[in-house]
Amino acid sequence: MSEERKHTILVVDDEPGNIDLASALLKEKYKVKAATNGKVALKIAQADNNISLILLDIMMPELDGYEVCERLKADPATQNIPVIFLTAKSEIADITRGFQLGAVDYITKPLKPEILKARVRTHISLRQSQIALEKQVETLNENMHLREDIENLTRHDLKGPLGVILFETPKIENREIADSIEESTNNVLNMLNNTLDVFKIERGTYPFSPDMVDLNALVNKGIKAVSRLASKKNISFNVESTHHNTYIDAEELLCLSIFNNLIKNAVEASPDGESIDIHISEQGESVEFRMKNTGAIPPELRGNLFEKYSSSNHLRGSGLGAYSAKLMTEAQNGSIAFNIIDETYTEFIVKMPAY
Repeated sequence: MSEERKHTILVVDDEPGNIDLASALLKEKYKVKAATNGKVALKIAQADNNISLILLDIMMPELDGYEVCERLKADPATQNIPVIFLTAKSEIADITRGFQLGAVDYITKPLKPEILKARVRTHISLRQSQIALEKQVETLNENMHLREDIENLTRHDLKGPLGVILFETPKIENREIADSIEESTNNVLNMLNNTLDVFKIERGTYPFSPDMVDLNALVNKGIKAVSRLASKKNISFNVESTHHNTYIDAEELLCLSIFNNLIKNAVEASPDGESIDIHISEQGESVEFRMKNTGAIPPELRGNLFEKYSSSNHLRGSGLGAYSAKLMTEAQNGSIAFNIIDETYTEFIVKMPAY
């Protein structure tokens, strides 16, 4: 059975000849049900939830088509079924009234085969698209609730055990092992916090609270956080700043996530034995952070580096991703961009409001 044969059409007309004609024209592709008055039509529509479309005559005794349509649209069980009026009337006022009651179209009598088939096909297709869209919205809402559940899980159920690990780590005698455990645990906590922050920023519910933040201190913390990896790869840092302390109007935890990950990514991307150059300067009402490392982002990844779910977001193994870095930066009224220099170096530029 074809996909179209699954659709059921209800033809409502007090003239059996009109029902026979519509049925003959449509039965090849659709299942056709019929009613010769409004009361029967309402009972059929309420009892059969597979009706895809109703062809409804306007001029009928007892309940006319207008009243039947009004009752259909008032009933939650039938209100979404598309209704096409069959009418001998062509007055603008009558047609307008039908649309006001919720009809999607009208066809004038006598019925013309090609027009009837085309209108039916079009409105069944539109209804199927609407149903598909409603399912997508339902899925999105379910995913939203799922993300909220994950948020609660990560906040309450995962952070507790990780906190216990951090508390017990100093008791380990082997400091190398202890430091490794502490670093890994902090990385997991940071990823959890980053995920929650990004989720809230996307939803517009993040409680942004800017304050005076020392960018120089943040950069030093970022360098210290990757000291073991940098030492292992024999990578050095050259940091230049026009001031010993450079203050930005931002949120410290968000900025820690941004700069820690940018610095970590630069170390991971750099070949062994290279250096990473960082320059901090005031630019009017902004503060600019520039970081250059050896290793150019491949050309095929540059165009969508900051897009969500882009594979380039994971180019350097970042738990944050370029998309999240951009989101966090812009949430603080800043900007982030990158340059490729001589196809050899990658330079990231972050601008934040000066305090």
